[in-house]
Amino acid sequence: MSVDKLEDLRKQVKEQSHELKNIDFALHGTVWKHYMKCGNVKCKCHASPPKLHGPYYDWSRKVKGKTVNIRLCEEQAKIVEEWIQNMKRLENVLSEIESISIRAAELIRK
Repeated sequence: MSVDKLEDLRKQVKEQSHELKNIDFALHGTVWKHYMKCGNVKCKCHASPPKLHGPYYDWSRKVKGKTVNIRLCEEQAKIVEEWIQNMKRLENVLSEIESISIRAAELIRK
């Protein structure tokens, strides 16, 4: 086991952990923007070409194995999208820390 190599890996973990300080709220899911037709057949949304209603913003996520959709306004959608990006950054940092930790575990086995 090389103590120097282990210390180098520990420094890499510390560098990655500094990234966590920059992450605010974090959410799973997807924000999607869409347009819809209504039920009124005389509405312009049923014309050719259609003038659809919207945009509508929905945040979609899984809760206990079920998909849950929450309607958002445009401002809320931007905020939630930022938090979803934070979750992706958080997952990337944790994945990198795990990868470094695996290398450390391999070192101590030698």
